[in-house]
Amino acid sequence: MDRYLTKKDCNNCYARPGCFVQRIKQNDEFFNLKKSHITYRKGETIVKEGTRVTEILYVTEGLLKVYIEGPERNIIIKVLTSHDFIGLTSLFGDDTFYFSATALKETRVCSIDRQAIKSLLTQCCEFSRELSSWYCENYNIMLTKCLNLGLRQLHGKLANTLLYLSREKFMAADIFSYITRKDLAELSGIATESVVRILSEFNNENIIELKGKRVEIKDMERLKIISQKG
Repeated sequence: MDRYLTKKDCNNCYARPGCFVQRIKQNDEFFNLKKSHITYRKGETIVKEGTRVTEILYVTEGLLKVYIEGPERNIIIKVLTSHDFIGLTSLFGDDTFYFSATALKETRVCSIDRQAIKSLLTQCCEFSRELSSWYCENYNIMLTKCLNLGLRQLHGKLANTLLYLSREKFMAADIFSYITRKDLAELSGIATESVVRILSEFNNENIIELKGKRVEIKDMERLKIISQKG
């Protein structure tokens, strides 16, 4: 499907049943505000590191990677799927993207005015709690990422990445149909060749089973031990 852009308000939106607005009280000013819905094809850049944040993006459908661009290779910070936000840190901080984001499959986002989100935060306790929970989860992900990159050895780094991708929301999105070995390397902070070698070792030890691109975890406990021991 080609990329397209439409304007909708929350009252007539196809994505409303699973959207965060379902968990907040009716707010006519916000609900009636026209928002841009944009579809990105696989491989398209959604945001670019160094550009200005003009609107907050809410992922209504799809899968994307958030990464920092390096001179030789990138580091993937996290993977986002439906119901995740992009650009929230700009609400009360610097209005610059310090990362890039690219669609791993066809992805739809709802582009919302920053000031509208700010106003909703002050007017709606439910939404404030929703974002607080989202921030806490992402803060923990960042701490784990720092630990993974700084202290773990190669096997521990990849094991941690596989555990991260085995979360229910990623498995529901069939993550391993879209993520490459290079993506696994950039998530783990190791070379692609090391990913291929260690996956083969894990497969031979019956910790995982390789089915083409797909990775099926067979022994979750052993993988957790490898991750913890680094």
